[in-house]
Amino acid sequence: MVAVGATFTGDIQLNHDFHLDGLMKGSLISENDVIVGTGGRFTGDVKAKRVLVSGVLDGKIDADRLEIVASGQVSGEIKVRELVIESGGQFVGASQVKKHDAPRLTFVNEGAATDRDAAVSVSATENQTA
Repeated sequence: MVAVGATFTGDIQLNHDFHLDGLMKGSLISENDVIVGTGGRFTGDVKAKRVLVSGVLDGKIDADRLEIVASGQVSGEIKVRELVIESGGQFVGASQVKKHDAPRLTFVNEGAATDRDAAVSVSATENQTA
């Protein structure tokens, strides 16, 4: 957490949530949530599972979900699966939608059909030799 009145410049990589109420410049990578509070201002690159912006974020965002609430302002490039902008929230920039992982369809009797086809093939071979 970077508290109100604090300034941080640099790169952070963590496995936990991160909350910013102060000022930060740099890059931030989190396997969880990044929250820019109402008084927070971030400049740089963010990569996280979910990004929630109530303050100001200027830079690149790569996330599964970006939420910009009523007081939030985001400018820059975003690459997200889901984008939520609450009434009053602002986004200026370019956006790209990440593709969801397509589920692989499997048939319940897929293995049984292969076994059955093999048995039919063997029977047909046996009948031809007799």
